[in-house]
Amino acid sequence: MKPVWLKITPEEPLVLGSVRPDAQFLTTRTYIPGRLLRGAWAEWLKMQGKEDEDILAQVKRLRIGNFYPAVDDGQLLYALPLPLTAMTCKHEPGFQSAFRPARQGHGVVDTLLPQLAYHLLREAGAQMTAPFALTCVQCDSRMELAEGFYGVYQAHGEVGYEQFRPRYHAQTKVALSRFRRASQFQMLYTLNALAPEVPAILHKGGRKQVMFLGRVYGDGEALQELKRALNHVAIGALHTRGYGRVHVEEMDPPHWPSLKKRIETFNRILSNLWQDLKRLAANQDELPKSPDGLYFSVDLLSPGVFVNNGLPELVPELSIDGHTLRPIWWATRPDMASGWSTAWGLPKPTHLAARMGSVYVYRWDGSLDDLLPTLQTLEAEGLGLRQDEGFGEILVCHPFHQEVEER
Repeated sequence: MKPVWLKITPEEPLVLGSVRPDAQFLTTRTYIPGRLLRGAWAEWLKMQGKEDEDILAQVKRLRIGNFYPAVDDGQLLYALPLPLTAMTCKHEPGFQSAFRPARQGHGVVDTLLPQLAYHLLREAGAQMTAPFALTCVQCDSRMELAEGFYGVYQAHGEVGYEQFRPRYHAQTKVALSRFRRASQFQMLYTLNALAPEVPAILHKGGRKQVMFLGRVYGDGEALQELKRALNHVAIGALHTRGYGRVHVEEMDPPHWPSLKKRIETFNRILSNLWQDLKRLAANQDELPKSPDGLYFSVDLLSPGVFVNNGLPELVPELSIDGHTLRPIWWATRPDMASGWSTAWGLPKPTHLAARMGSVYVYRWDGSLDDLLPTLQTLEAEGLGLRQDEGFGEILVCHPFHQEVEER
């Protein structure tokens, strides 16, 4: 099943929900979860007088992925969350290849393939003369995790990487009593909404529109109904107070390599790094020339809810051609999968989840052609529980894993 790519352009500030702290501040996510769009669609159907059973049957016709933020400036090739293996200089964070000098840092590098090569060499019996450590090439300072979302742009004949830097629309409001439906005495709260415009990335001065890109799977008729609904109802919170209006349109697919090409490139770079790191081993003559097997990564583009024998876990298993695969290496952190159903006025169940950006590496001893059909299905359907809500969206061999030098 091929996805249809949509572009969502906010016309008003967005309040996209988040974990509420115990304070008078309401924050927002910087991306649009697919379940939020599904809830807005359900709300639209309810406004049209549809029964609950009809609404459930309708929204199940589409699988709505998450939508990731970018700046509508220049030609955007694609936008994705940074994996948890991406690192940047602690003192001068940011991409070297940003178009404006004011936005440039010492670079962002992905550490998955170097760490994987080092791990496999140790497993093969390599006696390494130095521990695995990364420092900034330019200033020799330590590296730290690079979080958030990035876009790859083409402008002026060059390709540049830009990290999304959100701007917020802050407003202080009077709290309302849940019982009297009137203002609460001496109770104020501050709302931080995602602004619909941010500073331009190609030129100094001026502002550009924020846009969100994501995938939708399903039949064409349901897709048109979703677009119609999102163009008529607001998304997120505070609809009646000037927040949440958006415009939705279809767009061309992003310019990233095919699944087969991504896996082939992943293994070629791994083999090259194996050769480089092998020279550091005291017993390099005793080691194989290249790693055995075929390797691929599974990257979470949304939080993933995984269960093993009825118990929650952060590390998923894959079933491929009758074989159960456990990851041989991973980078993950815990998160919570929860939410509020605007259409039904009820809280959603809460589960332990693996954080967006988590990376899992698997080894396959068969052929690539036998592997591709299952991985294509996983990219289309997702991994783990609550896939219909947008959880467990994945990308095999994330393009950023190829960036083993500072970008």
